[in-house]
Amino acid sequence: MQRIHNSSHDGFTLIETVVATGILVTALAGIAQLLALSVRSTRDAGSQSAALIAAQDKVEALRALAFTYDAAGAPVTAPALAVRNSLSLAEDTAEAVDFVDAHGAIVSDEDEGNGAVFTRRWRITSLDAFVPDAIVIEVCVFHSPADGLGPVASVACLATVRARQP
Repeated sequence: MQRIHNSSHDGFTLIETVVATGILVTALAGIAQLLALSVRSTRDAGSQSAALIAAQDKVEALRALAFTYDAAGAPVTAPALAVRNSLSLAEDTAEAVDFVDAHGAIVSDEDEGNGAVFTRRWRITSLDAFVPDAIVIEVCVFHSPADGLGPVASVACLATVRARQP
């Protein structure tokens, strides 16, 4: 059996190789973009989780403060639960802001050198003028620095209602 060497079935042509390489490069570029998107989404989810934990920690700390009645029936309210400036979620207010590092620890100020990753702001308001024994606690966490950012730009925002209990 003799083989014909000039047959068109001996291998791939240059055009077939170029087309196959183009398809392979296009598929690999799509996979690389998908991988980059996946890595970015995972990083963002980690940041959002840390911000949510920081917000939950502050809400729990504020809910643990005294908001009750004493033995004589007079209302008792911890100073930290006093009704706050309504703008305290939109700007840094001394009594309603702190700065948190990546591990959830409070840092002294927002200088970049000390590791502040988040700015955490909160607001205490009364639920209603007719219901003075109920307050709303709102906590929003922003990426630091948060100058000029309002609640809409927050990474995480939580709110809860607390009623005065005997």
